[in-house]
Amino acid sequence: MIVDLQATTYIRQTKGDINRMRKNGLLPAVIYGHGEESIRVSIEQKEFKKVLEIMQKQAITVNLKVEDTEYLCVIKSIQHNPATDQLLHIDFQHIHKGEKIKALVPIHIIGEAPGIKEGGILDQRLHEVKVRCLPADIPTHIDVDVSGLELGRTIHLYDIKHEGLEFEHGEETPVVSVLVPRAIVEEVKPVAVPEGEEGVPSEEGGEKEEGEGVPSAKEDTKETKKGETKQSPK
Repeated sequence: MIVDLQATTYIRQTKGDINRMRKNGLLPAVIYGHGEESIRVSIEQKEFKKVLEIMQKQAITVNLKVEDTEYLCVIKSIQHNPATDQLLHIDFQHIHKGEKIKALVPIHIIGEAPGIKEGGILDQRLHEVKVRCLPADIPTHIDVDVSGLELGRTIHLYDIKHEGLEFEHGEETPVVSVLVPRAIVEEVKPVAVPEGEEGVPSEEGGEKEEGEGVPSAKEDTKETKKGETKQSPK
């Protein structure tokens, strides 16, 4: 998706120019490209916030209008004040139709996974993916269909086919899974039976009947020392 945005060039003369610009509702920015001189521009903050709202839902390119010239750009950097989250500065990269660029594309999950009906939990591991492609091939978003995703299964990047895109992440990167809840795992876990119970093989490999190999209480287990005679009680 291409979004139009108006910009105005400016020349910085003093250190206070930037602060005055921000107080007046303007946002400083720069346009740069390969083998091109950078251009300093200012943008209406309220207009750029509208662009940010669109960016949260889909990938975009910006048609930046500067006086009588238009620059097709991607947003490479957005600087915020870490304390107030105020917008401070924007970097635009001027791109050309035959030049491949990198862009962040949102991932949208569609369909209903059958594993959820079996008690599983849908876990989206990747919400956006960095791609490399021609400007005309940048999709607004990538749909991932989970209608065939069973319990305990995962969709990886190598499962996603999209014409003209090169993923910057590894192909093994997980996108979405249906997790098996612990309650289901515990339900199918076999119950351990204490060794030695009737019908359970002993460590020696055979079953022992009760009393087998165990001295009777009537038997005298004490050995008679050599030279002594065992005496029976009187």
